[in-house]
Amino acid sequence: MLSNIEKKRKRQEKILLSLEKMGFATRHHLQKLHDLGTDRNAIRVLKEMNEYMHIKRVSENIYYLNQQGREVIGSDKEIKWNNQIDHHLLRNDMYIYFECPKDWENELPIIFKYQSGLSYKEATIVPDATFSLNDVFHFLEVDRTQSMTENKKKISQYQLLSPAIEQQFKTKPVLVFYTTTDHRKKILEASCEKVGLKHMILTKEDL
Repeated sequence: MLSNIEKKRKRQEKILLSLEKMGFATRHHLQKLHDLGTDRNAIRVLKEMNEYMHIKRVSENIYYLNQQGREVIGSDKEIKWNNQIDHHLLRNDMYIYFECPKDWENELPIIFKYQSGLSYKEATIVPDATFSLNDVFHFLEVDRTQSMTENKKKISQYQLLSPAIEQQFKTKPVLVFYTTTDHRKKILEASCEKVGLKHMILTKEDL
């Protein structure tokens, strides 16, 4: 049977590994992901790990690995604070919402061919994340400040990609948008429906 010290070490390692995977996480992310219980207990657990993490205060504490934390888990993946924090955190909302898919990949370029008239053309698309659920491919786009014109261009690209995936894997992929308002949600839903794209549009209220 593990001692309390060993249990504590294992829990800390799991939290550090989650930070390596997600890059940045809020207390609420880590609290939910690692069943840290009440707010008070989660704050206590994370405070005990201060030596392993950078902590930045925005609207709430945001955690990411420091050098000592990387050494504990043998990671050479250095994460630096940047101006895309909100984007990272929204993407991690989805990572947790979909229960941490094992094949989750961030910003993996997808190169595909599609038919244009009598010839084939090649295109590349870079989803914010790719993952599968029940053997169905899902592509995530985080819509925070993107113009709707750009979103509609992305939807057109996924429309071109969809038949190639369906032909190879016998199932239609799903485009997931995680957006900020109900108004934007309705526009995205209408745009996906217009081109017959299988989709799921979510906001924080849906979570």
